[in-house]
Amino acid sequence: MLRKVPTDLEHSFAEHRPAILRHCYRMLGSFAEAEELTQDTFERAWKARESFQGSAPIGHWLMRIATNGCLNALGQRKRRALPNLEADPTTSHEFGPGELERWLTPAPDALLFPQGENPASPEQLAETRESVALAFLELLQRLPAKQRAALLLKDVVGWSAEEIATTLELSVSAVNSALHRARDATQRETAASEAPSAATVAAFVRAWETRDVDGLVALLKHDVQLAMPPYPVWFSGRDAVMGFLHSARFAPFWSSLSEVAPTQGNGQSAFVFRLRDATGGSQRTHSVMLVRFAAEQVKEMVTFVGETYFEPFCRRSAS
Repeated sequence: MLRKVPTDLEHSFAEHRPAILRHCYRMLGSFAEAEELTQDTFERAWKARESFQGSAPIGHWLMRIATNGCLNALGQRKRRALPNLEADPTTSHEFGPGELERWLTPAPDALLFPQGENPASPEQLAETRESVALAFLELLQRLPAKQRAALLLKDVVGWSAEEIATTLELSVSAVNSALHRARDATQRETAASEAPSAATVAAFVRAWETRDVDGLVALLKHDVQLAMPPYPVWFSGRDAVMGFLHSARFAPFWSSLSEVAPTQGNGQSAFVFRLRDATGGSQRTHSVMLVRFAAEQVKEMVTFVGETYFEPFCRRSAS
């Protein structure tokens, strides 16, 4: 917890916390690590409060501390990715779990975009949500750390090349060169998820909860993708996904599924899956699925299996 600070500084910290959290999340690709780094940022800022002279906005000062913290952390971490962007699809239903630390982790909108945050214009809000989309985060993780920071500080945060150069301890020409390379590397199209209608969301939930495979398949686009971190495999195409849903490997999940709760994560539709225990009594959360819709059909499903992934979505308080 933060120590007690003067009211104006305490208010400023709270006001800038969501932006710092989003920045750390984009940099690190892990929501748990981003939360830790965000907390560390404010603790460092509090300890260094006497050095803050007000020559730059406090948000700028905090962002600089956070960026340097992320750069230090990234030197000790592996790059995170997604299965469907790392390897070819599979048709086999025999596979084992992969490393948790290898994959990007999802983040609930309730924590990324908390109520009470200063509202942005609809255009700015849309851009901010797209900047935490899984596909964009995955592209960011492919960049060297300082290129990643330069791109985010320039194109997302809105800093000048001179400000970035000071923070990253680079020349302005080096920053401009890093920006050019980063933009080239991330220019691949990353289509945003379309907001589905309430009827489509209800049909999707109903198909899962009633174990209606045919009804679920009817909602899938012909080129749908299904990935399931930490499992290092993914399926491509309606037939491949349908085959997995009908498989003996998937049967135990179907038989114990009890509830699918709609929510939002990474700026798109998300669903928390809960299973009954062996006695049919209490429930336990199993996974959280992020779904990308296009024209009222499912284009992509990324199901994150395990508490590491779903815990932030299950918090009672998202303040």
